[in-house]
Amino acid sequence: MALIVGSVTESGPSMKTYQVEEMAGETPVSRQTVTANSPWEAASIGTKKEVQARRDERLWVRVTEESSRAVYKYAFK
Repeated sequence: MALIVGSVTESGPSMKTYQVEEMAGETPVSRQTVTANSPWEAASIGTKKEVQARRDERLWVRVTEESSRAVYKYAFK
């Protein structure tokens, strides 16, 4: 499986930079660098899909805030 890497930037006053990875289990299948107001927004921008809080889905989204290294987990709606 190939890892797809890209970058999306939309700047604003309080925006942060996030790594957005689409995951299949524990394997990243794509990665985007996204500038957004929140990790939730970064997940939606990076995947171009609506997301919700993750429970135990096999296909999910891992969002890492670059400055603090905080990790957030979402699933597709």
